[in-house]
Amino acid sequence: MVSHPANANQPSKEGLASIPVWRIGFLLLCALGTYFSADLLRLHVKVYTDPGYHALCAVNDRFNCETVATSTYAVFAGLPVALWGIAGYLFMGGLCIWGMVRRKEPPKTWPFGFLFWLSLFSVLVSAVLFVVSHKEINSLCLLCMATYVINFLLFCLAILELRRLKSGPLKTLRMDTRAVSARRLPFSLYLASSILLLVIVRGTLPAYWELNITTGPGGLLIGKTAEGLDWIGARQPVLEIEEFSDYQCPYCSRGHQKVRSLVREHPDQIRLVHRHYPLKSHKYAFAYAVLAHCAGQQNRFWEANDYLYANGRRKNPVRPEELAEAIGIDTEALKACMVSEESKAAVLQDITAGRNLKLKGTPTYVIGDQTYPGSIPEDVIEEALEAKPND
Repeated sequence: MVSHPANANQPSKEGLASIPVWRIGFLLLCALGTYFSADLLRLHVKVYTDPGYHALCAVNDRFNCETVATSTYAVFAGLPVALWGIAGYLFMGGLCIWGMVRRKEPPKTWPFGFLFWLSLFSVLVSAVLFVVSHKEINSLCLLCMATYVINFLLFCLAILELRRLKSGPLKTLRMDTRAVSARRLPFSLYLASSILLLVIVRGTLPAYWELNITTGPGGLLIGKTAEGLDWIGARQPVLEIEEFSDYQCPYCSRGHQKVRSLVREHPDQIRLVHRHYPLKSHKYAFAYAVLAHCAGQQNRFWEANDYLYANGRRKNPVRPEELAEAIGIDTEALKACMVSEESKAAVLQDITAGRNLKLKGTPTYVIGDQTYPGSIPEDVIEEALEAKPND
């Protein structure tokens, strides 16, 4: 009879060696930080590309993640700060996984000699961002603050892991640095692939936050929607009004001035979006719509818009040379734009949108799913502003 050792089919004690709890906690926090950073990136994209978006974390003036997201501090070195956060958490998380997989190889400290200093750096960055939000932006982002807490906890876990290893930060760093020489190829590939990925993202990600939002007539903000429509007024509007108009329509100019006065009265709440709807009965209306569109290609849409409302109904037509001189844009570029099929298609797209809404004439204003021919009742404006106060 052959006797078998009692533990022949049992894993060795070495095989049962569990992964230290601090390392598991560190990895879980990296995953949580990646999640919050991804949500911050989503918020950053939505704030710039979706005019109707209002984040739940936009609580009031003091705690408003939209205010922080639209500040110049939300982008660093050509990439959103949230994206840098994702990269940082993934990089640290990847090192942590590497240490778990190869934990039997010396040194036992690997890779917390690096992770301690990386987590310390993340805490310092968090402190700087908090001070900037508090002092410069004058508003705090709750999601950002959640990542600050995560960074602090990562640093605490790194300290606990070094205490478990009975090794100081500098000693551990020296040990891990020496270990890199033994793992030169895999570590170089890991670092190079991380940098390459950032470079690719930097080169391919459209700068959606550069929406050419500037100041137009009256010092009001101007820009273009995600669909390329010109707007004036609030960056993050409580009330958005789409105006279907004709530069030769006698009622359109008066209606437009009335809505523009509303925008001036509520510059942080109301946004006016212009859409062309030239009527066939007006000889130059379509050409004027193309003219205004092309002026917009040189960032002078609202100046052209105002000039055409003021002069569009006169007997002799407004010529490209006249408009270019009046508003200070390049005449030849304006003429070239006017004969392009893309410019005509842009106006036709607005006309199609109006027909789909079954518009009867101009001006017509659209708020949400409702159309208001001629003018917008005052009670509609008041109710809209009261229903959605601008915190």
